Amino acid sequence: MVGSLFDGLPVEIKIQVMENLDAKSLLRCASVSWSMYLTFRSSSLLQYLVKLALYGMEETGSGVPHPNVSPLLDDHRRAWELLDWKRTTTIEVAPHCQAYELVADVFASSDGSKLSIVGLPSSRSDGYTMTRTPDVPFRDFAIDPTQDIVAFLEVSIQSAQRIHVRNISTNAPLIVLGFTIPPNNNFKNPVLQFGQDLLGLYYTSRILIWNWQQGSLIFDSSLEKLSHHIDHFVFLSRDALLVTSTALHLYVFNPPSSVTLVATLHLPVTPHHRLGAQIKVHSGPLHARPPPGALFTPSSGERIQVLSVGYGLNLKYTMYVHTRTLLHYVKQYRSGKALPELVVPWDLWGPRGTRFMKRDAQGVWLRYAHGQRVIRQRDTVSGTEIDVIDFNYIPSSSSSGSSSDLPVNPFHGDSFRRTTVTRSQPTVLAPSTSGGLGAFSAARHDSPFVTEISTSLPYHVSSVSLPLPLYACMIDDERVIGVQMDHADIKLVVYSL
Repeated sequence: MVGSLFDGLPVEIKIQVMENLDAKSLLRCASVSWSMYLTFRSSSLLQYLVKLALYGMEETGSGVPHPNVSPLLDDHRRAWELLDWKRTTTIEVAPHCQAYELVADVFASSDGSKLSIVGLPSSRSDGYTMTRTPDVPFRDFAIDPTQDIVAFLEVSIQSAQRIHVRNISTNAPLIVLGFTIPPNNNFKNPVLQFGQDLLGLYYTSRILIWNWQQGSLIFDSSLEKLSHHIDHFVFLSRDALLVTSTALHLYVFNPPSSVTLVATLHLPVTPHHRLGAQIKVHSGPLHARPPPGALFTPSSGERIQVLSVGYGLNLKYTMYVHTRTLLHYVKQYRSGKALPELVVPWDLWGPRGTRFMKRDAQGVWLRYAHGQRVIRQRDTVSGTEIDVIDFNYIPSSSSSGSSSDLPVNPFHGDSFRRTTVTRSQPTVLAPSTSGGLGAFSAARHDSPFVTEISTSLPYHVSSVSLPLPLYACMIDDERVIGVQMDHADIKLVVYSL
């Protein structure tokens, strides 16, 4: 009855109502009846909203009409599928790189005394450069150009440490955050990261998180009674973080200052209780706003998380998992459908939700992941082979930019979800061949797993051969960025799509 009443409304009214739905609900509506399907197909805006979600993208509030943006969105997707860049630019950047960042179209590097900033060229603009020299020596930094902020971790040999947050454009000081290193604490390899209004610091199994706008410390892992050690962490969203040990631990912030363990996701069982995994995690940056001038941008909830998993000295793996897979458990907890400290065995989440692969032994710079894409490289006789792995691959339609990119059968809308686009066979890792638990030696040719491991997260690989050697490769939403190094000199080769 309700459906028939809605079907009787003028098309313009039905479209106005449907514009308020998310993409998944729109596809469901289009599957309810033929009338609803025809309404959906009659609106270019509704189809554009679904297309954005299918591609894992969000609008930026640019004000550009969607009929103008939609073909650009299709062109962006196809350019990545074919690795068909429109422009190549080589940039010399500051030498003696001690730390670097790639966030929101900006590459920044430092030698510990000054910050060199490169606004990267695109297919539409030439970019820019600037230098900032703070009045303090610093050992690490983090930037978020979408908020015009940079954080410097000051060099200090004292137990009292300081982080200076400043404007990028003016170098004006905003706030100084202080913390203390306990006696005999190993303050080694500190790393800063922004997560919107949060600023996180990780070093040697300790995590500190501030609301930098308020100047308040909201989490210090050394003051919490965690049930596990800490290998690494990353912000999943403004109110959730992933902490790694031998498993994946999902936490949510509960204002004003506490955190709650939502779920622990276990990795495959190993044949020896001491053969626990060491896990590092990396993903694209979680910045506050879209880059200036962007018409669309990857959704923060649609990022791929890349986990470097090591067993002993020799057995190295890479595991890929979607942020949305992890946030599912956060949403279950927030909605009251799951109690905190949920324990999830590998078999209940890993085989379908991840790709677990043997890792090639190669050194890489960070920022090799962005959105749902990951870049990797291989040296060749003539130069470098680049693979772009896309974990949200949508095959191109023969009708370029037409509505045929969308579901044709209104009663099979769910079959068009990106997770059903399988582009490869499962990855299978063999079990240990050592014969017994005590005999396991973690030899390079062996396996750390008790049973065969099969994972099947869909992905697609686009490859291209470049006629030049590259030290490293990075990626963002509009570029492949090759790094060339000659002693202290650094060049960026920017391929703009």
